[in-house]
Amino acid sequence: MPRRVWSSGVLHIGILILATGRAVAHDDDVTLRSIDRKVASHQAPASDLLLRAEIERADGRLTAAAADLDRAALLIPGSGALARCRAALALDMGQPGAALRALDACPDPALAADPRIPWMRADALRQLGRLDAAAAVMDSALARGQHASAEHYLARAELAEQRGGEGAPGAIAVLERGLERWPKAWNLASRLVDLEAAAGNYDAALARLDGLVVLAANPERLLAQRGDLLERAGRPWEAREAWTAALAGLEARGEKDAASRELGSRLRASLTTAQPPRGMQP
Repeated sequence: MPRRVWSSGVLHIGILILATGRAVAHDDDVTLRSIDRKVASHQAPASDLLLRAEIERADGRLTAAAADLDRAALLIPGSGALARCRAALALDMGQPGAALRALDACPDPALAADPRIPWMRADALRQLGRLDAAAAVMDSALARGQHASAEHYLARAELAEQRGGEGAPGAIAVLERGLERWPKAWNLASRLVDLEAAAGNYDAALARLDGLVVLAANPERLLAQRGDLLERAGRPWEAREAWTAALAGLEARGEKDAASRELGSRLRASLTTAQPPRGMQP
C-alpha cells in the first residue's frame, strides 16, 4: 500500500470518519444483540423486528430482513410502518412491482401521511418504465413542498432528462425551481452548470459556476471546470487564466492526495497542449 502524507487536518477528519463508522457499527451490533435476546424469549415487539430488518437491509442481508418483516406482519398486519419497510426492501431487491403492491395494499392512513412514500412510489414507477406516472407523483409531492429537499428536486430533474417531453430544458427548469427554495444547494447548481454547458449556453453556465467559485473554500476543481468551459466556448486565453489559477491554488495548498495529483497533472497538460491560435491576443 503506498505511503500517504496527511496534513493534520485531513488526518483528524479521517480518524473522525473512521471512528464514526465504527461507532455506528458498534451501536448496530449492540442493538441487534438486544433484539436477538428478545426474539429468543418471544418478547420482541414489532417495532424491534422492523428496526432489525432495517439494519439488516442496510447491511445487505435482504433475506434476513424479509424474514423479520414476515414475523412483524404476524403482530401488526396492515401497519403503515410495515408496508413502508416492505416496499423499501422490495426496491432494494429490484422488485418495483412488489414495492407498489405493498404500498397499495396498506389501509393505514399513517402511510399516506408519510412524506417518504411518494418518492418510494415514484422510484418504483421509474424502475417499471412508467416515467409519466413517476413524474406526476413527484410533481404532486413537490407542489405540497413541506418536506421537499434539494435531493428531491435533483431526482425530479434526472427524471426530466429521461422523458422525451422534457429533456434537458425541463431538467433545467426543475433545478431552477429547486434553487429558488434551496439557493445554496451545491448539487443543484453544479448539475445546472453541466446541463447549460451541454446545451451550449456557456454564458449562463459560467455565471452559475462563478457563483459557486465565490462560495467554495477550495475552488480549484471549479476553476478547472471553468477553464474547460471557456475552452469549449472558444475563449482560450480566459481558459488558460482559469487553469493557471486552479493549479496555483493546488500548489499553494500542497495537496498530496491522489485526486489532487491527478487534477494537477490534467491542468499542466491543458496548459501545455491547449495553446491559443497564433496571433490571438488576450
